Amino acid sequence: MSSPDPAPSTEPRTPAVLSAAQAKRIRSSATGLLIAVAVSLAAIIPVLLLSPAQRAETYRPAVDVPAIAAQAAPAAGFRPVAAMPAGWSANYARFNAGSGSGVPNWEIGYVSEDQQFIALTQAAARRANPTWIAQATENAPVTSDRTVAGQRFELRDKGGTKSLIGTVGGSVVILRGSASDAALTTLAAAVVADLHAAGTPGSTPVPTAPASTAAAS
Repeated sequence: MSSPDPAPSTEPRTPAVLSAAQAKRIRSSATGLLIAVAVSLAAIIPVLLLSPAQRAETYRPAVDVPAIAAQAAPAAGFRPVAAMPAGWSANYARFNAGSGSGVPNWEIGYVSEDQQFIALTQAAARRANPTWIAQATENAPVTSDRTVAGQRFELRDKGGTKSLIGTVGGSVVILRGSASDAALTTLAAAVVADLHAAGTPGSTPVPTAPASTAAAS
């Protein structure tokens, strides 16, 4: 027969004691780790402090609207707007051949001094038709007229997005955005002044859809 298992020992275990050499090595490793962390922070913190604050204007591309407008003029068939109110900027300026709409047009994305966005679209008056204007303004209804710098504009509003539409000289200009009335007026005045300075004064009515007539009986 097998003998019974010995009873477990109840004597307390003696705690492990580190030698002086072992304790010194542990302290050296901890000290080395702290020094490495401190050196890394010392290298990173000055870079973060010297970096400029990340602001929206830091990433805004520099768009030379007059230069791009001059390049687009021969293809446009009209004098593209190159106005830039003081303190404003543009985040794009481009000419569209109008392959989809059949209406070649010039576009600028304006950013006001107080960071409001307004899109400008310009086309030759002989090409801008009521259907194209309705599409460019997302079929917004006409709400009123407005005169800016002696120029009549038609005001359309849909869901807070307003459009000012005016025919200056030989081109139709559409200013569209959810910007304030003051910002829209500022840009409209700059556009009128720009086109008048270019020798295209005068205005013609904004193209509208022809009224239907009853057939004679």
